[in-house]
Amino acid sequence: MLITAERPTLWQTAKSAWSSLFQALRAMAPLFLIGFVLMVGLNIAIARLDPLLAIPTRDALKELLTGGRRLPWLDVSRAIGMDLAAWMLRAVIAAPMAVAVHRFILLGEVRRLYFLSRLSLRFARWVFVLEIPVIVLSWLILFATGATGLPSLLWLLMFALIVLLISTSQLLPGVAVEEPSETFSGRIETALERSETMLWRTTAAFVLAFLPVILVQVIAVRAGAKLAEHAPLLVPLARAAAGFIAVTLSAALISWIYSYTAHRPRVQQPVRPSPSTA
Repeated sequence: MLITAERPTLWQTAKSAWSSLFQALRAMAPLFLIGFVLMVGLNIAIARLDPLLAIPTRDALKELLTGGRRLPWLDVSRAIGMDLAAWMLRAVIAAPMAVAVHRFILLGEVRRLYFLSRLSLRFARWVFVLEIPVIVLSWLILFATGATGLPSLLWLLMFALIVLLISTSQLLPGVAVEEPSETFSGRIETALERSETMLWRTTAAFVLAFLPVILVQVIAVRAGAKLAEHAPLLVPLARAAAGFIAVTLSAALISWIYSYTAHRPRVQQPVRPSPSTA
């Protein structure tokens, strides 16, 4: 088990995450290649199914709300169902890759083949459970389009929710390395305890590690806007690439943070002596 005895700096954490990710990509290339192909395939399937099943997009629903028209709730329910199914499938597809990165960094284990196992499905379940509040809130933000002040409040709530997710993200490496936990709430409580005094450091490490990705994505979006009109497959391919980097880099980053927080000594509160009776 990888153990980081001293608290790492932000730069050390981001650098270690990128370095470990490249090592994992080299050691387990077939696994990541299959996972990426599945992500591309899912994006293409969603892009083809939405118009085929006449499922409205979020942009189309937003235009209806902006124009003051009523929403077709039957179509909205189908759109929500498709969205939930897509999030669930993405969690299942991403789980073997994230588990492989966690176990490669923390245990030195190499998994060259992509396969679904009880462990990866358990990991996917945890990921999806953590994502449910984000999914629900994103739809509430859409429904609040045009309401005065409400979208801003919901976006503030989304920010608070993301901070909470960062706090609980340290339970994922524990699931990947099969750290024992008796109850569902117990695993969450353990993750929250480990994130004490590390919340803003973890958030800053995420920002620092993903900054190059964000810059490349901004440049690619601006440069490829016209190209996407002539090559529509570039859109699901680019989305899959962004999702792939998000999954694998997040797993590497959280693994290095976990290697410190899961093993740092706990500061015990001094026991006050009870007052002596006369």
